[in-house]
Amino acid sequence: MKLFTHSINATFQMVLIYPNVETANPFRVRAWSSDAPATQPVLIVVQQERQVTSWQVPLMVETTRGRAFLTFANTSKTMCHDQMDLIINPDFSIGGLTISQSFIIALATSSPKSVTINIQLEEEKDFYVKLDESYSLSVSPSEPRYVFFKFNQNTSDTVIIEVDSEDDTCLTISVQDDKCPVLDMNKDIKYEGYYQTINLKGAMTVTRKDFKNGFFLVFVAKPDNFDCSQENSYIPRSLRYSLISTLNITSTVNFKIRSSISIEDYILASLGTLITLSVVGIFLTVFALLLNRFGTISKNKYDDIIVTDYYEPLSEDQINRLLRTKNLNVACFSKHPKRIKQRSYNYLSHTLSIALFYSIPVVQLVVTYQRIVDQTGNEDMCYYNFLCAHPALGLTDFNHIFSNIGYVIFGIIFIFVVIDRHTIIKFRKEKGIPVHYGLYHAMGVALIIEGLLSACYHICPSQSNYQFDTSFMYIMAVLCMIKLYQNRHPDINATAYSTFTVLGAAIFMAMVGILNGSLAIWIIFVVCYTVLCIVLSFKIYFMNYVLDGLKQFKTDIVRKGFCSDAFKPIRKARFILLLIANVANYAMLVAGLLLYTTDVTDFGTFLLGLLMGNSVVHAIFYTCMKLICKERICVEAIFYGLCGVGTWAAATVFFLDAATLWTVTPAESRQWNQGCILLNFFDKHDVWHLLSSGALYFSFMFLMCLDDDIVDVDQTEIPVF
Repeated sequence: MKLFTHSINATFQMVLIYPNVETANPFRVRAWSSDAPATQPVLIVVQQERQVTSWQVPLMVETTRGRAFLTFANTSKTMCHDQMDLIINPDFSIGGLTISQSFIIALATSSPKSVTINIQLEEEKDFYVKLDESYSLSVSPSEPRYVFFKFNQNTSDTVIIEVDSEDDTCLTISVQDDKCPVLDMNKDIKYEGYYQTINLKGAMTVTRKDFKNGFFLVFVAKPDNFDCSQENSYIPRSLRYSLISTLNITSTVNFKIRSSISIEDYILASLGTLITLSVVGIFLTVFALLLNRFGTISKNKYDDIIVTDYYEPLSEDQINRLLRTKNLNVACFSKHPKRIKQRSYNYLSHTLSIALFYSIPVVQLVVTYQRIVDQTGNEDMCYYNFLCAHPALGLTDFNHIFSNIGYVIFGIIFIFVVIDRHTIIKFRKEKGIPVHYGLYHAMGVALIIEGLLSACYHICPSQSNYQFDTSFMYIMAVLCMIKLYQNRHPDINATAYSTFTVLGAAIFMAMVGILNGSLAIWIIFVVCYTVLCIVLSFKIYFMNYVLDGLKQFKTDIVRKGFCSDAFKPIRKARFILLLIANVANYAMLVAGLLLYTTDVTDFGTFLLGLLMGNSVVHAIFYTCMKLICKERICVEAIFYGLCGVGTWAAATVFFLDAATLWTVTPAESRQWNQGCILLNFFDKHDVWHLLSSGALYFSFMFLMCLDDDIVDVDQTEIPVF
């Protein structure tokens, strides 16, 4: 429409009357002034049939710093159509549909001097957007834009809005219901519908059940980019503490609305995955049962006997002889099998107790998070992969929750295989590696709980609940190391009490590191970890008798003097292996610190990598030592080991290609978002869940079968390493 330019002052105001215009498109009022002062702005009031909208020129927008304002001479606002309800749901029973709208625009200022104000009405011709068509809009903090999308019979019940920006301007996008007025200013956009911040890329999933007829899609530019990147780069450094500054911020936004998957796709992906995992699980279970009956352990000729023992601590002479023995065997550390059996089941009871009391508040908290997201519409709370987040059953990101079903299935399978193995090899003494079924059951339970807690974490993934996803990964990594050490040191292995105490401290440290990963936290962790490595090294070398070993060392120094012979380790191989293990741990510490300082990793992920790295090193060391000691690796262990390595390699590829990153802002995390790659339902992180669950199962089976070749060998002939 025609441009109107008027001069007004405190004693002369202007009222513009626009007659009825018959169009279904809303109008946009543009207003700008080159000489209106910010202290005495031009007040614009637009009156429609059912609503009144007002703003000022120049428009002052408060930045996130709170002490700086940006003033914008150019402003514009879209007037929500008065008859929006008739446009969305026309009622032809009352006659022909007539759509019209009129405007009265009042202009006023308190400035004693005359100021010039320009007013222009523009019809929004691309206001009603269609499915699968690309659109482009220009927005600024003083010129928000919004469009309308209507659900119809040909539209799926769920649509995905894909948004990308050609620059790095921080934006808020909002989805609001079909009722006027539309909240399209920075100060009020968060009070209606769902919203999120973006800078370069974003996506939102909208369901018909939340917006029955359709929705407004609103775009508002932020006055600075603090909400998107924790920086205020739009504000010149010289003006950051000024009360008023003038700046031009305009962003070009491209968006497209496309259909999401149908209910049939949900069913196909969910049931297909569940059936596939169940079939694979049944096959692996049958395969394991056949191996138990016809594999290496089926050649067991050792009859089960009633085992009785009486625990009696070693005397000082026995301890000294043990410490001076160079060639140790399992019989030296397997004198109390019943006691060791009970200690192994302590791991199971501790794991179950921790799982119960840890999971209850986790479930309560994440369900509360989901409710807060639903009530507030704040999609910045949770770090979803919005390009592949399928809502279902009241959950925003159902697919990332459901993909954890693999951990539960494989955990149940492993426990069942352990129970069956228990019927073949029962309680034993004097032959083979002492059985520790309690530890195996604890590993299976930990695998199941990991799936449940990972599912809870993905209800609303964020920095504040990341430890929910990793805590039982820590437990599984430690249980694997405990199991390997217990194979050859059953009597002197760490108790469940001490193990879970250290694990609790590690999880606490991980929580502190995630919430405040400062250099001081790293220094404290490095000091504590160094002390732990030294203590464990002494306990392993002196076989749990540290004080007796140090006394013996002191005696040798007094007797031999400070010569090389006094410092020469009695068990050289054990000493060298411990030295290598310590060097590897400190190398991982240094690598983790370097990766952390370059923002490649976070503290929680580093700690998980450190524990898993230790379990892998321990497994490789144990396997190599078996070969060095001329023990063979049975076929079952080779099969499960190769399967484990293959699935871990494939899973790691998908894990490293992350689709979210909670260590940055929500807007920056969305730049990592990716589309679905499997069944149009699962993304790469879902595939990581499915593959890593199988990888953990194969790893546990490898550990359980690793010593099947010596099941009938006398414990006096089984070396300790």
